[in-house]
Amino acid sequence: MSRNTPDKKGMTSTVRRLAARLHQCTALVMLCIIALLTAANVLAEDRKMSEKENRNLAAVPEVSSDKIVSGQFMEDFEMYLSDQFVCRDLWVSAKTFLDSLTGKNYANGVYKGKDGYLIEDAAAPLEEQLQDNIAAINALANSGDAAVYTMIVPNAVSILSDKLPAFAPVRSQEQDLASFRSRLSVNVHDINIEKVLSAHRDEDIYYRTDHHWTTTGAYYAFTEAAASLGLDAEQISYNIYKVSNDFKGTMASASGYACKPDTIEVYVPETSSVQYVIEYVEEQKKSASAYQSAQLKTHDKYTFFLGGNSPLLRIKTTNEDGGRLLLVKDSYANCFLPFLIPYYKEIVVVDPRYYYEDIFTEIENEEITEILFFI
Repeated sequence: MSRNTPDKKGMTSTVRRLAARLHQCTALVMLCIIALLTAANVLAEDRKMSEKENRNLAAVPEVSSDKIVSGQFMEDFEMYLSDQFVCRDLWVSAKTFLDSLTGKNYANGVYKGKDGYLIEDAAAPLEEQLQDNIAAINALANSGDAAVYTMIVPNAVSILSDKLPAFAPVRSQEQDLASFRSRLSVNVHDINIEKVLSAHRDEDIYYRTDHHWTTTGAYYAFTEAAASLGLDAEQISYNIYKVSNDFKGTMASASGYACKPDTIEVYVPETSSVQYVIEYVEEQKKSASAYQSAQLKTHDKYTFFLGGNSPLLRIKTTNEDGGRLLLVKDSYANCFLPFLIPYYKEIVVVDPRYYYEDIFTEIENEEITEILFFI
C-alpha cells in the first residue's frame, strides 16, 4: 500500500469524534435556549391584555381539588402558559410564516382567503348561554312593557363565503341563525339583514383584517332596520370621510398573516341638526361625539367608534319627538349606533358582557318604549 494512502479507520474515528462534538454542542445550545426561555418566562410580568390581539390574556388559574380531578386546571394552566409565553406575538407570526411556506391557509381560527380577506371560522354557539339569552329576550317581549326587536349580525364567514379557501370546512352559520330565530317568541320582531348584506357583498362591507363589519356594512344594515323600527332612513344624507388608512385588526393579530391594512370611514350626517351627549356611566365622563379620534393612534383603531366597549351608556339628544330606545349590544353595534342617534330622544346602551345590574330597572327608570337586541 502506498505511503500516501489515508488510514480509513483513522478518518472514520475522527469523523465520529467531530460528529459527537457537534451533537454535544447542539444539545448544549438547545439547553441554553431552553434555560433562557424558562428564565425569561419566570421573570417576566404577566400581561393582562394583548393589545395586538385585542383580548384579555389568561391569568394564573386557581387551584382546587374539583378542577384537578376534572382536568380543568391543566386546561386552564396550558392556556395560561400559551398566553403568557415571552415574545408570544413574535412566535405566532413566525409559525404562521412557516405554515404559509407549506401551503397552509388556516391559523388560530382564521382562514387566509381570497382578495386579501382574513376570515374568522364560525364557532358553535354555547347552548347554555344561548338558552339564557333567548329566555331573557322572550320574557321582555311577552311582558308587553316595550316593543322588542332582534337583529342578528352574520359574520363575514357567512356573507363572504366565496372568499374562503376552496373546501374550507366551516360551520354553517345560516343554520345556527335559523335555529335561533325559531326559538323566539311570536312577540319578538326579528330584523333580518342577511339579504341586504348579501346584495352588497361585492362592496367593502367587512374589514379584510378585522372580524367587524365596516361602517358601510353597518349603514346598509341600518337602512333595513329602519323600516322595521319605523324610521325614515332617507331623512338624513351623509358625507363619508376616511379617518385611517392603516388599520390592522383582530384577524391579522390572531393569525399573524402579513396583510395590507384596512381603511376606516365615518358617515357624518349632512342634513341632521340633532345634537347629542353621550354619558359613559361607569367611566363618569361625557362626550358630544360618538367618535374618539385619539383611538386612531392605538393598535385597535376600531375603538374609534364610541371609544370601545362600555357597560352602560346614556345618550340624550335634542330630538324631542323621538322615542326612548334600549340597545343591548356587542361591539358590532359601535359603528352602527351613530345611525340611530338622530331618530331618538334618548338611547340607553347596555353591553351585557360587562353590565351586571337589573335591566328591568333600567327599562322602568328610563321609560323605555323600544328594545333592540343587537346580537
